[in-house]
Amino acid sequence: MALIPYTKPHATATQRVAHLRSRGLIVARPNVAARKIDMIGYERLRIYFISRRQTHLPNRPFTPGTTYSHILRLYECDMLLRDACFSAVGRFEILFRNAISEVLSDAFGSHPYFNVAVYKDDAARLEAIQSFASVYAKTKDERAKHYRNTYTDPALPPIWTMKEFLTFGAAVRIFQYFEGTLRTKVANQFGVPSDQTFNQWLSCLVDLRNFCAHHDRLFNRSFQKQPARLQRHNVPTAQANKLKALLQCLDHLLDQRGASAHITAKVATIISRFPEMRPAEAGY
Repeated sequence: MALIPYTKPHATATQRVAHLRSRGLIVARPNVAARKIDMIGYERLRIYFISRRQTHLPNRPFTPGTTYSHILRLYECDMLLRDACFSAVGRFEILFRNAISEVLSDAFGSHPYFNVAVYKDDAARLEAIQSFASVYAKTKDERAKHYRNTYTDPALPPIWTMKEFLTFGAAVRIFQYFEGTLRTKVANQFGVPSDQTFNQWLSCLVDLRNFCAHHDRLFNRSFQKQPARLQRHNVPTAQANKLKALLQCLDHLLDQRGASAHITAKVATIISRFPEMRPAEAGY
């Protein structure tokens, strides 16, 4: 298909509302609807509008009976989903960073960073050391300041302090540099026998965490990264590219460490409060 130049002009919130009404959206109070668009942004609401339009018909009219309030309820539901999922992923993140620290310090002591036995190869060792050093250099944490002002050697703080400075994404990247036995020891703590499966789940959860942190949508999202099934426990059972599958994996990981969050059930409860949302849009 040939590309075309973008020519759509600026539209005010009032004009946006008029356009939506011309496509069949029921708007009881146009002025209030326009203020909501000014506050939230049309582009942020657009995905919810599209989900309730009949895209196979000319001019893509809204499904009959769709109201502006209906769309805002979908948006509200999505906010609650993000809050709940972000909290649950955060609980796992703390457990994961601590597991890395405990496995490394048990095998290699307080400062495992330069030990070649930690890493799968020399390139991974270099990347990991650079990542640790970068994180330590950038942090403004008081514990980092204390170490810098107190100790001359080693240059980096002990791993049990360092792990507090790692973001979830950084911790996962560093974990991927470790040699297989160490990765498996960490995975086993969370009831996953294969470090490959565990690593795949981690990548999925990092994406989920980032969607939540950056206020992106979970509503009706098809996730590009999908968790492999853990056959021994039959997890996940939901459609692999939907939210429920990721939450089933997250529940398994947390349950294995005695830190159950029941996030799959919590999200189901949130969805049940919003009949405007179709459960299948989250894989339920």
